Amino acid sequence: MAETVKSLKSFESKIPSFDHHPSDGSVGEQIDNLRSEIAGLREILAEKTGIAYEKVAERASDAATYVQQEATTVAGTIREHPAASTTLFTLIGAIGFAVGYAVATASAESKQAWYQRYLGDRFS
Repeated sequence: MAETVKSLKSFESKIPSFDHHPSDGSVGEQIDNLRSEIAGLREILAEKTGIAYEKVAERASDAATYVQQEATTVAGTIREHPAASTTLFTLIGAIGFAVGYAVATASAESKQAWYQRYLGDRFS
Protein backbone atom coordinates (compact mmCIF):
# COMPACT_ATOMS: atom_id res chain seq x y z
CA MET A 1 0.00 0.00 0.00
CA ALA A 2 1.13 3.52 0.77
CA GLU A 3 4.50 4.10 2.38
CA THR A 4 4.79 6.00 5.59
CA VAL A 5 6.26 9.48 5.75
CA LYS A 6 9.30 8.22 7.68
CA SER A 7 10.19 5.86 4.88
CA LEU A 8 9.88 8.67 2.31
CA LYS A 9 12.27 10.92 4.26
CA SER A 10 14.93 8.27 4.28
CA PHE A 11 14.76 8.01 0.48
CA GLU A 12 17.79 9.69 -1.11
CA SER A 13 17.82 10.64 -4.73
CA LYS A 14 20.85 9.76 -6.80
CA ILE A 15 19.99 12.54 -9.28
CA PRO A 16 21.76 15.80 -8.45
CA SER A 17 19.50 18.82 -8.00
CA PHE A 18 20.17 22.52 -8.54
CA ASP A 19 20.78 23.15 -4.88
CA HIS A 20 23.13 20.20 -4.57
CA HIS A 21 26.81 21.01 -5.03
CA PRO A 22 28.97 18.02 -5.87
CA SER A 23 32.18 17.77 -3.91
CA ASP A 24 34.46 16.88 -6.83
CA GLY A 25 36.29 19.61 -8.79
CA SER A 26 34.80 18.77 -12.19
CA VAL A 27 32.32 21.65 -12.11
CA GLY A 28 35.07 24.16 -11.37
CA GLU A 29 37.12 22.77 -14.25
CA GLN A 30 34.13 23.01 -16.57
CA ILE A 31 33.54 26.62 -15.52
CA ASP A 32 37.20 27.44 -16.20
CA ASN A 33 36.97 25.75 -19.61
CA LEU A 34 33.82 27.73 -20.44
CA ARG A 35 35.49 30.97 -19.39
CA SER A 36 38.48 30.29 -21.62
CA GLU A 37 36.17 29.42 -24.54
CA ILE A 38 34.22 32.67 -24.00
CA ALA A 39 37.47 34.65 -23.96
CA GLY A 40 38.50 32.98 -27.24
CA LEU A 41 35.14 33.76 -28.81
CA ARG A 42 35.44 37.39 -27.71
CA GLU A 43 38.85 37.65 -29.39
CA ILE A 44 37.50 36.15 -32.63
CA LEU A 45 34.47 38.44 -32.53
CA ALA A 46 36.65 41.50 -31.93
CA GLU A 47 38.86 40.54 -34.88
CA LYS A 48 35.90 39.97 -37.22
CA THR A 49 34.24 43.21 -36.08
CA GLY A 50 37.44 45.15 -36.76
CA ILE A 51 37.67 43.73 -40.28
CA ALA A 52 34.01 44.52 -40.99
CA TYR A 53 34.45 48.07 -39.63
CA GLU A 54 37.45 48.66 -41.90
CA LYS A 55 35.49 47.48 -44.95
CA VAL A 56 32.47 49.63 -44.11
CA ALA A 57 34.66 52.67 -43.41
CA GLU A 58 36.45 52.22 -46.74
CA ARG A 59 33.18 51.92 -48.68
CA ALA A 60 31.69 54.93 -46.88
CA SER A 61 34.77 56.96 -47.72
CA ASP A 62 34.51 55.94 -51.38
CA ALA A 63 30.80 56.84 -51.44
CA ALA A 64 31.46 60.22 -49.83
CA THR A 65 34.17 60.96 -52.38
CA TYR A 66 31.84 59.99 -55.24
CA VAL A 67 29.00 62.17 -53.93
CA GLN A 68 31.37 65.10 -53.49
CA GLN A 69 32.66 64.74 -57.06
CA GLU A 70 29.11 64.57 -58.46
CA ALA A 71 28.04 67.61 -56.45
CA THR A 72 31.02 69.53 -57.76
CA THR A 73 30.11 68.53 -61.31
CA VAL A 74 26.49 69.63 -60.88
CA ALA A 75 27.55 72.92 -59.30
CA GLY A 76 29.93 73.54 -62.23
CA THR A 77 27.15 72.84 -64.73
CA ILE A 78 24.80 75.23 -62.93
CA ARG A 79 27.47 77.95 -62.97
CA GLU A 80 28.09 77.47 -66.69
CA HIS A 81 24.38 77.43 -67.67
CA PRO A 82 22.35 79.52 -65.21
CA ALA A 83 19.40 80.09 -67.57
CA ALA A 84 19.02 76.39 -68.34
CA SER A 85 19.29 75.56 -64.63
CA THR A 86 16.62 78.10 -63.71
CA THR A 87 14.34 76.72 -66.42
CA LEU A 88 14.93 73.17 -65.23
CA PHE A 89 14.16 73.99 -61.59
CA THR A 90 11.05 75.94 -62.60
CA LEU A 91 9.86 73.00 -64.70
CA ILE A 92 10.49 70.55 -61.86
CA GLY A 93 8.57 72.83 -59.48
CA ALA A 94 5.64 73.10 -61.87
CA ILE A 95 5.48 69.33 -62.33
CA GLY A 96 5.61 68.85 -58.56
CA PHE A 97 2.81 71.37 -58.06
CA ALA A 98 0.67 69.66 -60.74
CA VAL A 99 1.16 66.22 -59.21
CA GLY A 100 0.37 67.55 -55.72
CA TYR A 101 -2.75 69.30 -56.95
CA ALA A 102 -3.94 66.14 -58.76
CA VAL A 103 -3.39 63.99 -55.68
CA ALA A 104 -5.16 66.47 -53.41
CA THR A 105 -8.12 66.78 -55.79
CA ALA A 106 -8.43 63.00 -56.18
CA SER A 107 -8.32 62.43 -52.44
CA ALA A 108 -10.99 65.13 -51.87
CA GLU A 109 -13.25 63.51 -54.46
CA SER A 110 -12.78 60.07 -52.94
CA LYS A 111 -13.61 61.46 -49.50
CA GLN A 112 -16.77 63.06 -50.82
CA ALA A 113 -17.72 59.89 -52.67
CA TRP A 114 -17.31 57.84 -49.49
CA TYR A 115 -19.30 60.37 -47.49
CA GLN A 116 -22.10 60.35 -50.08
CA ARG A 117 -22.15 56.54 -50.12
CA TYR A 118 -22.27 56.48 -46.35
CA LEU A 119 -25.15 58.98 -46.17
CA GLY A 120 -26.97 57.34 -49.09
CA ASP A 121 -26.89 53.93 -47.38
CA ARG A 122 -27.87 55.39 -44.05
CA PHE A 123 -30.91 57.36 -45.20
CA SER A 124 -32.17 54.85 -47.80
